[in-house]
Amino acid sequence: MSRAGHLGGLARVRVHGNPGTLAGRRRGGLNSLKTHRVTDSGFRILKQISYPARSVDLAELLGILAGDGHIDEYQVTVTTNSDTDRAHAHHTSKLFERLFSTQAPIKFIKNKKACAVVVSSKAVCLFLVRLGMVRGHKIRSGLQMPQWIRARKKYRVAFVRGLFDTDGCVYVDTHRINGREYKNMGLAFTNRCLPLLAEFKVTLESIGLHPTQKTKYTVFLRRKGDIRRYFDLIGTSNEKHLNKVRDYSLTSERRGRIEV
Repeated sequence: MSRAGHLGGLARVRVHGNPGTLAGRRRGGLNSLKTHRVTDSGFRILKQISYPARSVDLAELLGILAGDGHIDEYQVTVTTNSDTDRAHAHHTSKLFERLFSTQAPIKFIKNKKACAVVVSSKAVCLFLVRLGMVRGHKIRSGLQMPQWIRARKKYRVAFVRGLFDTDGCVYVDTHRINGREYKNMGLAFTNRCLPLLAEFKVTLESIGLHPTQKTKYTVFLRRKGDIRRYFDLIGTSNEKHLNKVRDYSLTSERRGRIEV
């Protein structure tokens, strides 16, 4: 029995390498991975990704995730309207690919006007959670603006840009004065996560804007100068918002009654 065991051990070393050396452990690990693939054992391997440093782009991406994103154990998704926000979905996909060096395909949801940027990587999920994002339900988890973003103005501005680009809208505010109808452009940001909503409002105030909150879940900008300053200071990566501003500006020039 002893001789048989010895011969068996030598045969295993010839196949898998000496387990006592680095090369042998690597060879054994690679063979183990092949076995898991062949048998479909369910064993998962962390994909190799880049781990980005804190930056304006990363802060904007986290703002996008705080708005339309969802993180679970193995996958990150950002779901949006496939008709009106397709260009922004491409922008989000490129952010993921540039920051993490990983694939971020856009998948269209059948029978719905929706598409999702999908990143299938446990490593990305873990990294985003370490940065201050939450897994699962954002409202129940009490998602807030991460402290490292709150600490620097340029990161707060980028995060707010990502938030508004996903959960904000540009609209026409109609009102009457002395029987005459006036139309002004307005911005509205709606989010049911109250800590995020409060931090959005505080950030606007910190750069000299005058947001109002007449409803529990929505913050408004209505002053003409504030709206101009918003796009000057914060900007947008969503073509939908820029197109609406452009359309309203042209209408204002033609009619002389819609103010931007």
